[in-house]
Amino acid sequence: MPDTKTRLHIRLKELQKEVDQNKQSFEALQQEQLFSEKVLDSLPGIFYLYDENGNLIRWNKNHETLTGFTAEELPKRKMLDWFSKKDKEKIASEVKELFETGNRREVEAGLIVKNGREIPYYFTGVRMVVEDKVYLIGMGVDLTEIKKIEDALRKSEEEYRTIYENAVEGIFQTTPGGQVVSANPAMARLLGYDSPEELIEEIKDLKNQLYVSFEDRDDFINEVISKKTVSGFEVQFYRKDGTTMWASIHARPVFDEKGKLKLIEGLLADITEQKRATEELRQREAYLRKENIRLRHNIKDRYRFGNIIGKSAAMQEVYELILKAAATDANVIIYGESGTGKELVAGAIHEMSDRSNQRFVPVHCGAIAENLLESEFFGYTKGAFTGADKDKSGYLDHADRGTLFLDELGEISLTVQVKLLRMLEGKGFIPVGGNETKHTDIRIVAATNRNLMKDVEKGLIREDFFYRIHIIPIHLPPLRERREDIPLLIEHFIRTHGQEKAIPPLTGKMLDALLNHRWPGNVRELQNVLYQYIALNKFDLVASAGQTDSDHLETNSPVGGISSSQSFQLAMANFEKKLITTALDKNRWHREKTAEGLGLPSRTFYRKLKKFGLIRPK
Repeated sequence: MPDTKTRLHIRLKELQKEVDQNKQSFEALQQEQLFSEKVLDSLPGIFYLYDENGNLIRWNKNHETLTGFTAEELPKRKMLDWFSKKDKEKIASEVKELFETGNRREVEAGLIVKNGREIPYYFTGVRMVVEDKVYLIGMGVDLTEIKKIEDALRKSEEEYRTIYENAVEGIFQTTPGGQVVSANPAMARLLGYDSPEELIEEIKDLKNQLYVSFEDRDDFINEVISKKTVSGFEVQFYRKDGTTMWASIHARPVFDEKGKLKLIEGLLADITEQKRATEELRQREAYLRKENIRLRHNIKDRYRFGNIIGKSAAMQEVYELILKAAATDANVIIYGESGTGKELVAGAIHEMSDRSNQRFVPVHCGAIAENLLESEFFGYTKGAFTGADKDKSGYLDHADRGTLFLDELGEISLTVQVKLLRMLEGKGFIPVGGNETKHTDIRIVAATNRNLMKDVEKGLIREDFFYRIHIIPIHLPPLRERREDIPLLIEHFIRTHGQEKAIPPLTGKMLDALLNHRWPGNVRELQNVLYQYIALNKFDLVASAGQTDSDHLETNSPVGGISSSQSFQLAMANFEKKLITTALDKNRWHREKTAEGLGLPSRTFYRKLKKFGLIRPK
């Protein structure tokens, strides 16, 4: 058995071990307390621990910093001392509820800090029980910045609501299917409803009950989806009473987080009066244009028609047909030899028609490779073929609401004829590589130097396509059948292109050659001969025609020869005198019949008889 000294030594070791263990526990407790304090001090708001008597037991540094009270002052303040009279009752009720039920409580109230300023705070607290003692533990967060944001939002919403309620334009939201989900008073008023609620209730489905045209509806929705924003889209709506109104819509789509169309929202303005005024102006312009055509229709002494030169009876008939064609929207086919001016006639028809403020698109069909015809006419979409790196519009797009001039119509392939026929029948067309039908409003004026009926018989032209184009036929006479127009054409070309330099006058021999040449190239050939003469001072009619003198000079011309010593003006006067004399002899001096055959009004004809001293022989 150990002695007393040994036992004492063992006991001392045991005591030392206990002391070390307690020291470790104390240090651990200190570390835990320091950690807890750091956590509490790092909180963004104020932390508090109250006992059930309203005494502050524990707090964090923010409690001191944000309120201005020191660590010595804080414990002296009771819970309700932090609040104004208006909030004390609310706080007392909330605290009582918390201690009785143990339920977490949340409340907003003004916290009065040391300088007397009241700061809006959000408080939250829970009940905590430790060794039979009850505590309230919680946090408070400053709401000053949040309140500022809320006030700004409230003000902005009030301003928006004022604009929304008092706007002149209609403001709306619809689902992708067309159901109205929101509308302002102006929207309801424009559509004839007493209130937005009535509009929303009665127009459950905007697309079926408001749009006059389903095509307009579909075009609008597709354009909003594809373009993301739409400005100035014009559409016609039904009002509540069944009348119609024109509206201009500015709209944009609203997509959800998955990119799916959620809503269409927009602004609607009533443009009914503008549309009515525009239509009245259009009708007035159409009336004035037709009245102008009617008045011009009565003018017989026409030496030119736009850019077309000629006063012969044959050309007067052409002018009449141009006027008639311009007054309608029917398709036209112009027949004539090469160089007779078919494109000039087409342009004159366009300029005098209701389409004159739109484009005139000339297409020389024979100059387009057959494998390119479809893409040139109908356009193509990106990726339609190698090299198609973007969408491209075709002639039909360019000529929308205007005139499409198809020169050398007989060169169009049967495949393109079918597609053009479909377009003319109102069924639209599809660009190469596309799958959506496009519609266009065009008038076709075609031209050819061939006999299209023979092409129909040979199967080169579809019969149905031929009759779609062959509504108003115009036949242009070759220059050799209207020789009386040659002096006018000579004068026009020399005056137009001979102003920049001095040129020697045409001799009588030159004029005789020009008047008696057969002109297989027609007006274009005459123009080229005169341009060459103006540019080179060289008169080479044979080279121009590619013929010998004997091939193109007529010794038995009804207008006879011209002396080489005559001036241009005298030669023209002699030519005109001989022309009238020949016509009088042909008609046995029946003056009215002769004037009509020459395309001259009676007054002009009799004036020329007097000028040239022409008297009927006895």
